[in-house]
Amino acid sequence: MIKILNKQLYFSSKLKSQIGIAIILGFILALVMVLLKPFDTNGFDHSHKNLILSGFGLLFSIFYLISSRLENLWYKKKNKNWTLKYEIFAFVFLVILLFVPVHFYNQIFLNNILNREFHIYEYVGHGIWFLYQSMIPIMIIILPFYIYLRNRFGELISEEDLDRIEFSGINKGEKELIRRDEILYVQASENYVDIFYNKENDVCHLTFRNTLKAIKNQAPFLRRCHRSYLVNLSKIKRIQGNSQNAELVFHNSELRIPLSYTYYKSVKISLGD
Repeated sequence: MIKILNKQLYFSSKLKSQIGIAIILGFILALVMVLLKPFDTNGFDHSHKNLILSGFGLLFSIFYLISSRLENLWYKKKNKNWTLKYEIFAFVFLVILLFVPVHFYNQIFLNNILNREFHIYEYVGHGIWFLYQSMIPIMIIILPFYIYLRNRFGELISEEDLDRIEFSGINKGEKELIRRDEILYVQASENYVDIFYNKENDVCHLTFRNTLKAIKNQAPFLRRCHRSYLVNLSKIKRIQGNSQNAELVFHNSELRIPLSYTYYKSVKISLGD
């Protein structure tokens, strides 16, 4: 079961693709609303009935796009490894995100709530009924199209690419892909960072205009060991010295970087010392 949930899936991260999916799904929902008349709309009569019912599709498109942009943040945080469990969570999140505005729209235009006495308990009670009897069934109808379009417009990052970290700087053109297992440490100096890594048994480095915090966001697995340093702990052989003057010693290298008192205890625990 866990293996299935961790299966890698296609993910659409580009804004253009997300907008396209949002428009198509919104159009499908609008057709469903006009043709199938769910949400207890059989008795709804209005001179602009089809236009009002199509508004549900517009709402879906807007909130799907919002949800997709939020997914991008998680996607990047997880190093572009989108799995089945994240896809399930994303769909449930979308249902929750849609529920309040869709129910409110339904109450305003279909149930004419503004022209009758309002009772909060009645509104909440109807909301619960609406979720189970209307919202969830409609989302189940939309689900196959949702899955198909996200796969059709998505991309699948290979295992090799997943192992590469994309570092970028503030200046135009400052980008570099480095294998995770090659990264040694990052050192900050004023408005610049130096990224040190192994390449064919040589220690190389790149200099970007950026902050240590931004680099940490690009490579979350790196650990802070000093106010000016991030380190790949898998490359550390041991801690040398006590908490007042400690250094981190790298495997197969004479490299050493400082370990400050602030991070001494947490780094020591992580290394199993």
